[in-house]
Amino acid sequence: MIRYCLNCLCIIILGISSAFADSGARLDTDRGAMLYDDHCIQCHTQQVHWQEKKLVTDWKSLVAQVDRWQHTSGLEWSKNDIEEVSRYLNDKFYHYP
Repeated sequence: MIRYCLNCLCIIILGISSAFADSGARLDTDRGAMLYDDHCIQCHTQQVHWQEKKLVTDWKSLVAQVDRWQHTSGLEWSKNDIEEVSRYLNDKFYHYP
């Protein structure tokens, strides 16, 4: 009986932790979208991400461009903010691994 209860408890804990993990990923994407919408969208349209002479060619260059422009704009974002905005842009436009 104790073994059965422990197994049930483990299953419940795993279920709860997966739910929180999914919401954490969604919150990061939501934060990236919010930062982009608040600070970048006024100068960018979707076309800016589809230009022929792209400065962004992979994940590393995407993060570098987000960092460059947040610095140029005087935003002083944390490394985490830069990653979240980069992840948002990658999910929406670039689709790099």
